[in-house]
Amino acid sequence: MSKITIIGGGNMGEALIKGLRKAHRISVFEINTARAKYLKQKYKVSIKDNIHCAVDDAKVVIFAVKPQDMAGLLDHVGAMINRPHGPLLISIAAGLTTKFFEKRLGRVRVVRAMPNMPTLIGEGITALCAGQYASSKDLAVAQKILSSVGKTMVVKEKDIDAVTAVSGSGPAYVFLFVEQWMAAARALGFKDVQARALVYQTLTGSAHLLEKSVFDAGTLRAKVTSKGGTTQAAMNVFSQARFDHIMKKVLSAAKKRASELAK
Repeated sequence: MSKITIIGGGNMGEALIKGLRKAHRISVFEINTARAKYLKQKYKVSIKDNIHCAVDDAKVVIFAVKPQDMAGLLDHVGAMINRPHGPLLISIAAGLTTKFFEKRLGRVRVVRAMPNMPTLIGEGITALCAGQYASSKDLAVAQKILSSVGKTMVVKEKDIDAVTAVSGSGPAYVFLFVEQWMAAARALGFKDVQARALVYQTLTGSAHLLEKSVFDAGTLRAKVTSKGGTTQAAMNVFSQARFDHIMKKVLSAAKKRASELAK
């Protein structure tokens, strides 16, 4: 059991604690005392009130803090991290490149990761890329750690902004679609509990069918859409609204903003 220190006990930090605590010795540094107490009581992890103690003998340090707090944090722990046989660093802070860490800490081994919200229930997907001083073994270690909260994918760092647009922000697209789907169902006369049951089960059932089917999404859509039928009438509205164009604009806007934040 290797020692992993998680700096930051927010939603993503908690998801990692939940996924890793059975196979690793977990230490957590969280400045919010109420939050730290909650994590200690619920997960029985070691809570460190001194960040230097938290990273002192860690084999892996996971940074799960807000991007705007990172520079100040690194100023405090830089000397302890940039040492012979120092820890592998994993950052899940959006918009911060591996060069951001290397510029401030030196020749450190860092892996950048972009998880998404379903990580909270162990169903996420995390894209990873390695900094210039991280080895393939380091990347494999990071991949194994993050596979505890979902699936993983190794990408080039130049593609991380696109990953952010597709999967990082992706849950919001799904939630917005469901939100409006339910509102439209209520407008047809269904009570909220009925709309929820119809929409949620249709959503989850369709997602499972897509995952298990030998057919892709376009083929399955065509199978549901009989010529001149009810589904065709609905598809015509999507087509007239240029839904395909909207999705491309959505992803382009998210990618552009991710690139701006990384500068």
